[in-house]
Amino acid sequence: MVFLILAAAPTIGQESDRSPPQRLPTVTASWSGVPVRTVCRRLGDLAGRPVILDRRLDPDTPVTLDAREAPLVDVLGQIATPLGASCAVLPTSIRIVPGRAAVRLVASDAERSRTISALPPAPRRLAGRRAPWSWEDGARPRDLLEAIAAEAGIDLAGLDDIPHDHLAAADLPALPLAERLDLLLAQFDRRIDWETARGRSARVEVEIVPLPPEIAGGDAAVVVGAPSGGPAVAPPPRAGNSRRPPAAGMPTWTLDVAAPLDQLLATVAKRMELELALDRDGLRRKGIAAAEIVRLSVKDVDRDTLLDRIVAPLELAWTIEGHTLRVGPKTD
Repeated sequence: MVFLILAAAPTIGQESDRSPPQRLPTVTASWSGVPVRTVCRRLGDLAGRPVILDRRLDPDTPVTLDAREAPLVDVLGQIATPLGASCAVLPTSIRIVPGRAAVRLVASDAERSRTISALPPAPRRLAGRRAPWSWEDGARPRDLLEAIAAEAGIDLAGLDDIPHDHLAAADLPALPLAERLDLLLAQFDRRIDWETARGRSARVEVEIVPLPPEIAGGDAAVVVGAPSGGPAVAPPPRAGNSRRPPAAGMPTWTLDVAAPLDQLLATVAKRMELELALDRDGLRRKGIAAAEIVRLSVKDVDRDTLLDRIVAPLELAWTIEGHTLRVGPKTD
């Protein structure tokens, strides 16, 4: 089974402490034996958000890769897979983490956004307070968390449960306080529960808790938290149990997606070992943006059903000619 997850975006109009994320770029690069930590820095510069390698992964693992205008999610997948890792693409950072932990990070990110948006004004402003964050090689995570909590004027319950460790040096751009805390805690499978910030005391107290449990099923290499805002395309209504069953032995697809049309098609085409030919001029004539956000959720569907569900809300058509997936407006 082919399993690809792109996490649902926050509800349009929901108050957010995050700036609109930059569009994911394509990558043209050739690396031979380059340490993964160096590759992460270069991809971070390209993506406009830090690419953070989890402390549990070897930063000196060599990367050999040749990409020509490849979607960033594909490049991240090629980097993560040999590490036995997965990658969470979040609105303000990209995390490469052990195993399938990326699914949990995206779930945690969405939960944090929902919780903070419902907080009273004072703690909500505190959680969204932006500042850069850096530390030297060998810094201890507990010391870093204590310092950032003291500066923000918050109490961290559960800090004593953070294991003793030493971290590699980091230099992060300005991020909201809530994301800075979770960015470090996630490397210990923990996060901040902002529900406790609803208290009436003058000093805000929040609790360090475990990440959400792992979602069963599939094997996701890259999990993308889709950008908030922008036009959304609703999936067509389901007609009872009319979905046709996949033919025996054929790959099936499971997606939970909210992503730009062109990036979603590029990723799916790549997984199908096809070249994408997207009729961008035809889309423009129809008033359809290539970056239109497509939302759908499918489980264990065949290739044709998957493609139908992606293009139908925009009244587009698809064909496969040889090794090329062609997508454009329907012809009269």
